[in-house]
Amino acid sequence: MTYGSDQHEGMDIQPGILLEATTATGEHVHLRAISAAVQGRDFAVVWVCSDQEYERALSAGDDPDGIPWPLDAVRVLEQHR
Repeated sequence: MTYGSDQHEGMDIQPGILLEATTATGEHVHLRAISAAVQGRDFAVVWVCSDQEYERALSAGDDPDGIPWPLDAVRVLEQHR
């Protein structure tokens, strides 16, 4: 699958939305957004975490621990959480 800058136009990524992310090896993994899209140093990213981490943080009243993921390598699977 090819990802380009026009692919994420109009994507409304908000915290809690389920995403499909493409890894560097081409695998697809499901992650939860913990931010909207933001400009990284070199390209746009969205901060993400595992579903387990997202649920843990919600139940504990914490902020989830996450990592930045290239916006060009995600697509929205679920609009609302």
